[in-house]
Amino acid sequence: MHYNSISLNLVKYIFYVYAFGGKKVMKKALLLLLAIMLVGCSGEGTEKKKEADVKKEEVVKEEKVVPVKFEEVDPESKAAIEKFVKKYNVRVDIYKQDPEEGIEMAKIPDPITSELNKEEKILSQTLLDTDFKKHKGHYKIDAKYNEDKKIIGYTISIEGIPATELSENGEEWAEGITSTMTIADALGLNIDKYDEESDIAFDEENYTYTDPNTKTNVTFLYADWDLGKFEIKYDLSK
Repeated sequence: MHYNSISLNLVKYIFYVYAFGGKKVMKKALLLLLAIMLVGCSGEGTEKKKEADVKKEEVVKEEKVVPVKFEEVDPESKAAIEKFVKKYNVRVDIYKQDPEEGIEMAKIPDPITSELNKEEKILSQTLLDTDFKKHKGHYKIDAKYNEDKKIIGYTISIEGIPATELSENGEEWAEGITSTMTIADALGLNIDKYDEESDIAFDEENYTYTDPNTKTNVTFLYADWDLGKFEIKYDLSK
């Protein structure tokens, strides 16, 4: 309650009036103190009720957020995603079979069963969420949709060991880096251009270029690459 200081002053006042004004005056002062305390309690109760109502409203809003099933996606986008997944997985096999620098990576589960979840004004669908197979690290591939459930792009988030702990050939990051190349290849991007721009991006915290083949905007978020954390966004042309 917020009436403690007021009550204290009134108590002092009551003793004062009792000493100089008698019992009748003291009785009025006591009634005044009681009225103020009741108002204070009533106000606090109202505030608590408002807070409870706000929390209840927030819970109701959260309950209304229902994941979207993949079957509900725009048909054309659904076909595009399924094609992307197949292309990605074929390339995973190709990289694995390389006799000189073969890299084993996880495939995206096919058929796709993951749901779409609301993420601000877009929908996000996790296609792959996995650890590195040989080294300490983790990466996640998400598909992004607009509110009409149409595909608008892809994102890969990677977390490996810090750059200072890498070996000379940087093999500890190889699976994550190769996965980014695999996404680019599956989307039909110019790989030579992608590789070139990726090197430039390491000197920037946020670097974007447009692929000449597909007009896809590729954004490299390398602000924390020295910590082994980086993200790449592939925003499809409209």
